[in-house]
Amino acid sequence: MVTNALETPAREVAVVTKSISPDKYVPDLRGLLNDCEANYLRFLRLLPAMDETSEWAFAIELPSEELSRVLISVVERSRYTTTIDLKQATHVGEWVPEPSITVRLYHDARVAEVLSYQKNHRIRQSYEYPNKKMYHRNEKAQLNAFLGEWLDSCLKSGCALNLPYAF
Repeated sequence: MVTNALETPAREVAVVTKSISPDKYVPDLRGLLNDCEANYLRFLRLLPAMDETSEWAFAIELPSEELSRVLISVVERSRYTTTIDLKQATHVGEWVPEPSITVRLYHDARVAEVLSYQKNHRIRQSYEYPNKKMYHRNEKAQLNAFLGEWLDSCLKSGCALNLPYAF
């Protein structure tokens, strides 16, 4: 039986370790690739006219019954990749930064990978812990899982504010 990757519930990002050393972190590459593939499919569903359009806006209803805007824009296009920025405009307060994430879509491999989050560029696959910026050991896996939840929220409860025209 084939299951749709988009229908699967959100899973927790597990830390997989081997008996090499109790402090040695071994990334879960299979889980990361599953998340990246599922995120690519989510982008295809969310942005069906990705090749023709460069900006999208969605409204998502918050628990407070307010609407929050999610803005998606293409930063760069090439033959095999597309780089996209996602930003969410919230009105929580100045003390809460608005989420901002940059994602690269690899069309040949059909995966979407988080490149940066909140202006933190070049996120590595794994980090020693503790570190200066207090990144988690599996920071990249957590960000890709977060991207999946964000895209699911746009797909399930979001409404497009601007739709591309089909002629």
